[in-house]
Amino acid sequence: MDFRIATFNCRDFFDDAVPHVIGQLDREGFGIWAQRRARALFHRKLEAIATTVARADADIIAFQEIEGAHVLDALRTTLGDGRYLPAVAGVADSRGIACGLLSRFPIATVETHGAGELAFPVFADGDARPFGARLQSRRGILEVTVTLPDQSTVVLMVVHLKSPRPVPRVDAGGESAGESGHYAAAEGAARATVMRLAEALHLRSRVDARLMRDPQAQLAVLGDFNEGADGPTVRAVAGELAEMPRGRHADLELSASLERGVLHHCARAVPPGQRHTILHRGSGQQFDHILVSRGLWRRFRGARVLNESLREGVGEGRDDVESDHAAVVATFG
Repeated sequence: MDFRIATFNCRDFFDDAVPHVIGQLDREGFGIWAQRRARALFHRKLEAIATTVARADADIIAFQEIEGAHVLDALRTTLGDGRYLPAVAGVADSRGIACGLLSRFPIATVETHGAGELAFPVFADGDARPFGARLQSRRGILEVTVTLPDQSTVVLMVVHLKSPRPVPRVDAGGESAGESGHYAAAEGAARATVMRLAEALHLRSRVDARLMRDPQAQLAVLGDFNEGADGPTVRAVAGELAEMPRGRHADLELSASLERGVLHHCARAVPPGQRHTILHRGSGQQFDHILVSRGLWRRFRGARVLNESLREGVGEGRDDVESDHAAVVATFG
């Protein structure tokens, strides 16, 4: 039988209750008018997300930017699809957004990893850690094991990596240093890149650990990577940076091990001009990915990106309930 796995960044999928209210309607008090407006906005958001989820018709769908499992359970009610089981969710960041998952198949285990301090490479043994304890993962990894109808299991690592938005320098008291100008912006972009790479390194360590235990594991790493397929973060997670041994005396065992560790891009089955999951300054980019292990790649049948109605500028208005991301759907058999 065929089954489908999808990923979808919903964009600010909050409900109508404090502490995190949809449309930030609680910012200036939360009176009767704001409460009514929030209820209406939440209902519209549920309908908008349900439309995309129904189109995807995925048996397992990973979400980013959800407030928690409760909004996904409200989505189940809106969908009227009794096949989805109760939702699971990971750790929320300071903005209140987390990763989550809905499945029509039984969920065997749920774990979260890496929400907290992250490591980063030093240049030489004995060097002090370059960033001390300042590198922190905001949401970590939501790792869910699902039992498929054929009684095999698939492991899903749901992620939402650091955005390219520049990170300002902080002063000794932990407050923003308030710098401006081109150099400050470049520094901020560099900090954002380092943070995203640190998250990617931790994610790759989890992939390696899983495949070391079971080289034939059916594994999917999916979510919003905030970077294109050719970027260093995505390539690091996919295992595309390691050089394979060459020549007559190449270590064949090492070569085979490295090949087993490569994750395959499902969206590469989609024509290049149709892979984009966001629009930025008039250009389509693919920030959302489904990467799968060799064990799952053997069952790959095809992929779709639901970007036909994607538009730029989503979220600029308080009443905008659409997502600025397109869902990615992969089919396996």
